[in-house]
Amino acid sequence: MGGCKDLVNEFSFTLNHRRSTLHFKSAPATFTTQALQRLVEQKRSSDRISAPLDCTQSALFTKRHPLESLKKKLRVAFGGAKRQNLNDWMIEELVNTAEAHKRGARVAPLIGFGYTKDRLGLMDDFYIITQLLTGHTDGWRWVNAQPLQVETLISSAFELLHSLHQQGISHMDLWAANVMMPDELPGPAQAIDLENCFCQPTAFLSETLGFQFGFFYHREIYRFITEARYDELVDAALGHYADIDRARFQHCYQLSKHEHIGRKDRRAVFLEGKLQSRW
Repeated sequence: MGGCKDLVNEFSFTLNHRRSTLHFKSAPATFTTQALQRLVEQKRSSDRISAPLDCTQSALFTKRHPLESLKKKLRVAFGGAKRQNLNDWMIEELVNTAEAHKRGARVAPLIGFGYTKDRLGLMDDFYIITQLLTGHTDGWRWVNAQPLQVETLISSAFELLHSLHQQGISHMDLWAANVMMPDELPGPAQAIDLENCFCQPTAFLSETLGFQFGFFYHREIYRFITEARYDELVDAALGHYADIDRARFQHCYQLSKHEHIGRKDRRAVFLEGKLQSRW
């Protein structure tokens, strides 16, 4: 697969079933293999399917991405980026997850990946297989079950955000559902869904942090906490970062708290330090 040659070499064991090929570092257990075979036999869907593998012994989580257009099929198979030097999202997630785990970041480890081909030999579906984070609940479900504990979620998310930055990782889609809270506190939160993520330093940390803190509030947390109190928690969290330009931070922070910031605009923040209001 284009853009993933190093991972193909690292995950050198292949499991072949029907028109599907899955890559692992070593041979899966028999019960895992059988569950994976059932997975690739499922009727194809036009929507992405994310769910634990149908095998409690395996403790794996799977994502099945449909490839609908011919251009996307060819890009994933042979490499090549879209605009802004951006790979297709499933490739971004695959590469970022592998790299983040190698650095010791608190993310679900990559276990395997692969694809199904259609009758013409073109890729139809792309699979990413990670370890299932047992003993964790996604932060959106967690805070809905105990809304009075919203500051515990925020504190855990901010600590996770700082930990990722220390590993050179900027997660540009870190909202409550992508923060996996441990069922037993205290304990560290884990990050998931790294498709919109950078594993490289940014020259615009003030703007990037402004977006990240603002986005976390805008993406549903505003329902559980006053803006003034959230601002206080953000101000305290910024003390963990050196040399932040508060004016540049505030520009992105205020916009991100109150406006939807799309994927392309998030990349512009990280790469160029730019974020413009749409209003």
